[in-house]
Amino acid sequence: MSPSMSQMNTFLLLLALVLSLGTAHGQPTRILTGRLLDDRLEVVPRANIYARDTILIGTTDLEGYFKLDVPVTTTTLHFTAIGYEVTTLKLSRECVNLEVLLLLASTHDFMSVRRVNRQEFKRFKHLPQLYQQAYEKGLFKSRAPCASPFFTNWVPRPANR
Repeated sequence: MSPSMSQMNTFLLLLALVLSLGTAHGQPTRILTGRLLDDRLEVVPRANIYARDTILIGTTDLEGYFKLDVPVTTTTLHFTAIGYEVTTLKLSRECVNLEVLLLLASTHDFMSVRRVNRQEFKRFKHLPQLYQQAYEKGLFKSRAPCASPFFTNWVPRPANR
């Protein structure tokens, strides 16, 4: 007596489910906790946190706190919120308490891209000082960040010819 088609489909579905569970639990993960503030040291509620640009892995609460369960192979995270510039961080392997500052979005009219990049980079360079102020006011727990933000030009510079 041979198995029916529906029994075979059920068996294959269960087999696929069991195999996928094995791969999901096979990746070691780590817990990242932290807080998100803006460059005025105010809370950023309901900000989205992405891995690899498009995979939503978390959202901050109303006080800017978050808790993430990420694979240990995750090296960068992207933080976005309405009215703020996207912040991309490179994580260190030891990082477990992640405290992040977002820059308010700005509009630049009648300016060259080169000038806009210079102005945005000046704002970006002030992040370490702002981080220190947040620590001194008790808003952040760590004296120094465990992840490093990196600046992204609006338009990449052309290659040297």
